[in-house]
Amino acid sequence: MMKQAKTALTTLFLGATLGSASIAQATDLNLVFLANEEDQEYDAAQVFKNYVESRTGGEVNVNIFVGAQLCGSANECFEAMQAGIVDLFTATAGGVAAIYPPIQGLDIPYAFPDDRTAMTMLTDPEFTGFLRDELLEASNDSIRLMAMTQTGGWRNIVNGEREIRTPADAEGLRFRTIESQIQQIMVREMNASPTPLPWLEVYTGLQTGVVDGTLNSISDITNMNFQEVIKHMTLDNHAYMSSMWLMGNQKFQSLTPEQQQVVADGAAMMSVIQFGIQPRKELEAYRIWREAGGELYTPTSEEMEEFRALAEPVREWYLENFDEEGERFIEEFENARERAQQRVDADRESVMG
Repeated sequence: MMKQAKTALTTLFLGATLGSASIAQATDLNLVFLANEEDQEYDAAQVFKNYVESRTGGEVNVNIFVGAQLCGSANECFEAMQAGIVDLFTATAGGVAAIYPPIQGLDIPYAFPDDRTAMTMLTDPEFTGFLRDELLEASNDSIRLMAMTQTGGWRNIVNGEREIRTPADAEGLRFRTIESQIQQIMVREMNASPTPLPWLEVYTGLQTGVVDGTLNSISDITNMNFQEVIKHMTLDNHAYMSSMWLMGNQKFQSLTPEQQQVVADGAAMMSVIQFGIQPRKELEAYRIWREAGGELYTPTSEEMEEFRALAEPVREWYLENFDEEGERFIEEFENARERAQQRVDADRESVMG
C-alpha cells in the first residue's frame, strides 16, 4: 500500500511539474491593430486567437491589443515589431510603403476590376509570395507578410456640391486627399484641387468649405458622420483598400514547424473574415447615408471609361519614380490580375453556362 501511494504521489508530482513546464513554455503573440472594436480587424483577430490557441493546444497564446496601446502609427508598430514588442500588425499599402515604397502601386486608380477579382488577386500565391520576399528583403528579414486582405472596401468620389457623372463634373472642386502623390495626381487630372488634411480635421473642413469633397469608402464616411455635410457619392470604385497582416520574422522563426503552419492558416482565416465582414458592415453604412438624404450615382460603362483614363498619368508617374522596383511590382501585380480574371471568368462561365 505504501509503495502504491508513493508511486501515485510521484506520478502526480511529475504530472504537475510537466504541466507547469508546458505552461511556462507557452509562446505569447502580441497582435495589434490601430482601429477599434467596430472594425473588421477586431472580428478577424478574435477568430485568429481562437484558431491558434485551440489548434496548438495552448502552446501559443494570442494577446489582442486594440488601438494605440503598444504603438500609435504604422512606423511605430514596425519599430515595435523589430524590437519584439509587437508580433502581428495589420497595415494598408500606405503604411507598408514606409518599408517597401513600390507597394503604393496597389493604390493606382482603377487597378482592381471588381470585388471578386480583387479578392482573388490579393490571395494569389504567386503574388503574395513575391511580396513576402520583397518585404523580407526590404526589412532586413525582420518583417514577414502573412496574408493580404482588405479594410474598408472601395474608395469613391464624395462631395457636397453636385452630382459627379464624369471627371469633368469635378472641375474646380477641392478634394481632401492623404499625403499621397497617387491621390493628388488623380484629383488634378479631374481639374480639381487636392487638399491634404489630417483625418480628424476632415469633418470641419467639409463643414466650413475648406474642402468640397473627399475620396473615401462608405464605411469611413458614416463612421465619421460626413453624411451630415456632404450628399453626393459617385460609385466609381477608384481604389480597393487592400491591407496586409504582417508578423515579426524572428518570432515566426522561433515557432515549431507545426506552430508555424497553424499561425499561417490562422492568418489566412483572418483574410477571409475581413473580405466577408466588410460588405455586411456596408449595409448599415448605406442605410445611414440614405436616411441622411445622401444620393448615390453609378456611372455608365461609357462614363467609367472616362474615369479609368485618369489612371494612366498616375501609372506613368509611378513608373518614373520607382524605377526597376516599380516595374517589377507592376509586372507581378498585372500578372496576378490576369490570372485572377481568368479564374473568375472561367467560374462565371461555368455557372452561367
